[in-house]
Amino acid sequence: MKGLMKWPLIIAAILVVLRVTSEQMGAPEAVNKIFGVTWLFFLVPFYFAFKIAATNDAHPYKTLFLKMAIFAALVRAMIIPTYWLAYRFNWSAQRFSAEEGGVVGDAISPLSGYLLIPLSALIAWVIAGTLIGGGLGSLVIAWKRRGVTETPV
Repeated sequence: MKGLMKWPLIIAAILVVLRVTSEQMGAPEAVNKIFGVTWLFFLVPFYFAFKIAATNDAHPYKTLFLKMAIFAALVRAMIIPTYWLAYRFNWSAQRFSAEEGGVVGDAISPLSGYLLIPLSALIAWVIAGTLIGGGLGSLVIAWKRRGVTETPV
């Protein structure tokens, strides 16, 4: 299980950089969304689940949910500095606008821009990522374990 998160986190870091770069270069929103990390919350659980199911972990579901929570927290921690930069430099990307729940807008205070909005997004994404990822991964673990526990007749 050691190193389970290494590649998913490297991919997430690359996507964060690519997304900010594409947004700052003025790419269309459809292109920017390709570089979002959201889709990782739907793919990584399968990777984790297959790896966990291949071990003799006594508590695979607990391990999966814990890994998903840590993964979600670390990915969101990578994104928080982009919100700080967006607030500081008044970036125009759609996801940072106050109308979209972001940090750029006339009514956004420094407290909200640097702390409250990024922190609330982190909490929401960790909860959602853990539940969605844990749920998807649990299906895989249950499917893989069903095959192990069945005995041939």
